[in-house]
Amino acid sequence: MVVSRRFIINGGWLFSLAATALGNTNWNSSSSIPSVTFPPPSGYATKVYNVSAATTALQYNYSNEELAMLWNQVGKIAIGPITTTVSPTPEPSTYPRPGSLHPQIPTYDTDLNSAQLPGNFIWGLASSAYQVEGAAKDEGKGPSIWDLIAHRDYGVVADNSTGDVVASHYYLYKQDFARLANLGVPYFSPSFSWPRFFPFGNGPVNEEGVAHYDDVIASMVALGIKPAVTLFHWDTPLALFNSYGAWTDSRIVDDFFNYATFVISRYDQYVPIWYTFNEPQYCNWQYSVYHAGNAKGLYPAYHGITGGLKARIACSHFTILAHAKVSKWYHEVFKGKGRITFKNSGNYYEPNNTASAADIDAVARQYEFILGWFGGCWRDGDYSPMLKATLGSMLPTFTQAEKDMIKGSCDFYAIDGYTGYIGYGIDGGSAACAANSSAPGYPECAGSSSVGADGFPLGPAADNGVNWLWSTPVAIRKFLNTITKELFPTIPDIVVSEFGFAEPFEGQQKSLPAILWDLRRADYYQGFLDNILAAKVEDGVNVTGAFGWAIYDNFEWFAGSSVKFGMQYLNQTSLERYPKASMFQFLDWFAQKGGARLGSSKAGGNESVIPNTK
Repeated sequence: MVVSRRFIINGGWLFSLAATALGNTNWNSSSSIPSVTFPPPSGYATKVYNVSAATTALQYNYSNEELAMLWNQVGKIAIGPITTTVSPTPEPSTYPRPGSLHPQIPTYDTDLNSAQLPGNFIWGLASSAYQVEGAAKDEGKGPSIWDLIAHRDYGVVADNSTGDVVASHYYLYKQDFARLANLGVPYFSPSFSWPRFFPFGNGPVNEEGVAHYDDVIASMVALGIKPAVTLFHWDTPLALFNSYGAWTDSRIVDDFFNYATFVISRYDQYVPIWYTFNEPQYCNWQYSVYHAGNAKGLYPAYHGITGGLKARIACSHFTILAHAKVSKWYHEVFKGKGRITFKNSGNYYEPNNTASAADIDAVARQYEFILGWFGGCWRDGDYSPMLKATLGSMLPTFTQAEKDMIKGSCDFYAIDGYTGYIGYGIDGGSAACAANSSAPGYPECAGSSSVGADGFPLGPAADNGVNWLWSTPVAIRKFLNTITKELFPTIPDIVVSEFGFAEPFEGQQKSLPAILWDLRRADYYQGFLDNILAAKVEDGVNVTGAFGWAIYDNFEWFAGSSVKFGMQYLNQTSLERYPKASMFQFLDWFAQKGGARLGSSKAGGNESVIPNTK
């Protein structure tokens, strides 16, 4: 019987076996393989299978068995020590905090000593569902893409950790909110999990997930904490990747709209701020590296998009449309009570050499490909001339109706501004790079660095696991001015929706006291808050809010759980939380400078409480 050709190594000799025995025939390199035929058995249909060429949608019937198979696709899920909602215990009257031998960080600008924030300046702490909730597959939740990535793309997360347990905020939220209230924090900015509401991304609503978030909102409102809720913080339901490729397909717009309008309709009277998307720029640095369809693929590659620039462009396009559709509905149909926008990811840039046209051009290109890509709301609703000229026919077009929908779809500007960079022109110039889609650095075609022209870093470095982050407090002041006065002068006000710092080597510390005095993070918050205040009172920037990241240590995406951003230490075994020095630096700053107060009506929102349904 003839078998397929294969090669084997045996004792140092390479043998080519074209066939096994066909009678007593001898084969050599000059022999020809005889013609053989195989009769096709009747009654069978045939086809050529190619997972990289998937084009049609996989339809789910929303059964328990299908949900189980989705979780089988992810793999074994770790279960934490807490598996039911815990009632809060009384918070202490005081917490251990920095003592007299090393005082907290003084102000950066004594000219601001008498400056005060208005009572409607919103501030608080932020977090996101996958990064803290745990309870990964509990109470009917479906898997998200990050459940799959953390489990199946082994090695992509630096320490191979997952979001299976983390802080178990899903069961400990009552205690977390009691802590925030006891500390006097007026706002909390979480995200909600799309696959908890819709395990398949669409279809029937999960009753247990709804009951959970009902009680989350009720618990916050009862304590006077106002929610600023993000609807999407990167945890796309896995079923939508299986079905049609998620953010590479236009069907995602309607599925997100269906999810968003359900949540908003249920909770709007208690939520003064809605963020449709957290950092749509993730389409570039995160979504574009998801492997699809090829040898490393975790799901089918619909439309022939396996990752890279094509994935980035499609993801960005449908994200913009999804946001705009929800925003239009919120104001024109639903008549929502709050404000709606999305959170941008971006950082400050200044030219390496202010006399260099190439460096000035590099800064402009960095801003356009980071913030400008999603800036249609503040312009004419369309992509900018720079994006069109660089990306050409790869960039989709908006209809006039879509442009009209996008324009004005943000009520205020939200920026997650963590650090600053210098920009510099690349070798050969940006024009040549922009004309060549195969060029290194395309399509930005601009350089950036955290080291100045003199070779000195722009500020102290954060943990090595987030090597993009350096403490540059003056940058946030300059950035707020740049956004509101140069890039998007039509915005009415701006909120720093995230800022924070990963204390170097904190994840390697074994001593709790050593962890609690997080000096660089405390310094970071003092410097950033001083400069946010200076932008408001000295520069005239209408900054209306600031949220510190994060409420406590969390799962930090590709960096895993060993990188720490928390203002509270999280014991990952016992799940206890301990406020660090940075928490008191943050809280004391607002105690001195004003802003919203816990339960104050000036901060907005309805004070009534929804029934406890859990």
